[in-house]
Amino acid sequence: MRHKKIHLRFLTLAALVFAGAPASAQPAKPLLIGQTYVQTGPLASLSTEPLVGIRAMFTALNASGGVNGRPVELRQLDDAYDPAKGAENVKTFARDGAVGVLMPIGTSSAVGALKAANELKIPVVGPYTGAGPVVKFSEFGFPVRISFDEEYSRIVNHLFTIGLSRIAFAHNDNPGARSAMESTQKFIAERGDKMVGSVAIKNDGSDAAERAAELAKLKPKAVVLSATNDVAAKFIAAYRATGGETAFYSFSFLNGQKLFQDIKKDAAGVVISQVVPYPWNSAMPVIAEYQAAMKKIGMTEFSYASLEGYVTAKVMVEGLKRAGANPTPESLQKGLESFKTLDLGGIAVSYRPGEHRGLTFSELSMLKADGRYLR
Repeated sequence: MRHKKIHLRFLTLAALVFAGAPASAQPAKPLLIGQTYVQTGPLASLSTEPLVGIRAMFTALNASGGVNGRPVELRQLDDAYDPAKGAENVKTFARDGAVGVLMPIGTSSAVGALKAANELKIPVVGPYTGAGPVVKFSEFGFPVRISFDEEYSRIVNHLFTIGLSRIAFAHNDNPGARSAMESTQKFIAERGDKMVGSVAIKNDGSDAAERAAELAKLKPKAVVLSATNDVAAKFIAAYRATGGETAFYSFSFLNGQKLFQDIKKDAAGVVISQVVPYPWNSAMPVIAEYQAAMKKIGMTEFSYASLEGYVTAKVMVEGLKRAGANPTPESLQKGLESFKTLDLGGIAVSYRPGEHRGLTFSELSMLKADGRYLR
């Protein structure tokens, strides 16, 4: 009888111990992050490279235990570059319990996403655009890259410094690219000169040859581009075919490696503004980390755009780490603003209440005849 009582006590104790076990044995609830991006339509290629870098970051993060023991789940929805769809996607993420929105792709998508995010009070980290309406301060907008204005200002300053003041502009026919042209026009005027001319190219590039011939007649010494890869490739090849000689300068959305694949020798000499460091410089800690994460998902080809995706996801993760044990949109906002100036491993991002600066980095790189970059 005595043995039976002891046995019953042991079973009772075991039941009490294991009654608390399911909470710790159950997989930790993921932290939900949303991303609205361009999956369909003529601008879908904008998303390809940044998404690879984001996937590399979150795969490595979750393999190492996530954030405070919780995995991060990235939920993505297509907005087809429509601001209304971008806004609706953010509302869907918020209803599903997302604590933040990561890197809306492109200006129209980001404008819609940010409008909804400010209404719903959910942080948007690192939109893939530097357009004015997106980078200007808002309580829940956290840009990572520098603004388009800063990119084009630095390009114009460089051109005037090397004596090229006869400048024209070619751009995709959409609001973000058009605003880049207008900014460049303003920077040239501030130098006491005028833009030679500009052309707007359809987003599918179907009129690129016509627009190239039109601009070549003006004989600019430099043509500045705000165009997607497919459009830029068609335009540059058509311009070269006219026999016109000019220097081509592009903002950071142009993927030089893909441009070289598309038009080979015609890509040589194209200068591209970059808003993240050289992705092959493994001496920089954040680059070494990025390269290791890329290799873990089977990617051995590095690029500026995938590095930007990685860095932007890293900024989100650093914010989540400072957002407490159970992050909410409000605590994520406070976590991001607690950065002041945070070193990410060779580059620094700055956020504080009332000022969401992001990075200040940029440099110019030139494509060589073999498709590699000269810095």
